[in-house]
Amino acid sequence: MKNKHHVVVESKRLKYEFDIKRNITVIQGNSASGKTTLLDLLGTHSRYGKESGISVQSDVPCVVFGGDASLWKTILEAYQDSIVFIDEDYPFIYSKDFAELVQASSNYFVLITRQPLYNLPYSVQEIYGIRTTGKYHYPEQVYHEFYRIYDDSNETLDKEVLVSMQYV
Repeated sequence: MKNKHHVVVESKRLKYEFDIKRNITVIQGNSASGKTTLLDLLGTHSRYGKESGISVQSDVPCVVFGGDASLWKTILEAYQDSIVFIDEDYPFIYSKDFAELVQASSNYFVLITRQPLYNLPYSVQEIYGIRTTGKYHYPEQVYHEFYRIYDDSNETLDKEVLVSMQYV
């Protein structure tokens, strides 16, 4: 599965819109920034479909891992050509076995975590946070967008910068 995949997840009050460009995307951020809410919306849509009131638009299936952590390998190997979302609550995402599975998989993985993933070769260009715009009262929709954590600017540091230390 190659190429960029545009994903829109929308309910009456919330909307997430983002592009997945590589096989590993990391979403970081503080508590209450909307990371787990995104997974909850996707999971609810998976269970109840249109009846959930949640719309998911994507050219490939979007699935949320929510199974038995002891069976993670079997469950993840069953998915093919999908975008798999996994929350940081599952410690297997930090393992070497998981890294090997990701490398051999046809899936794209979106990992919600604040911890470094030492075993996975992911790009700093694919580490995002979630920015929220809009109002929180019910009649207006809250719009979420991903923003890049590490900027790709080629800016160089000024060599004339003076650093001074002051001891108190």
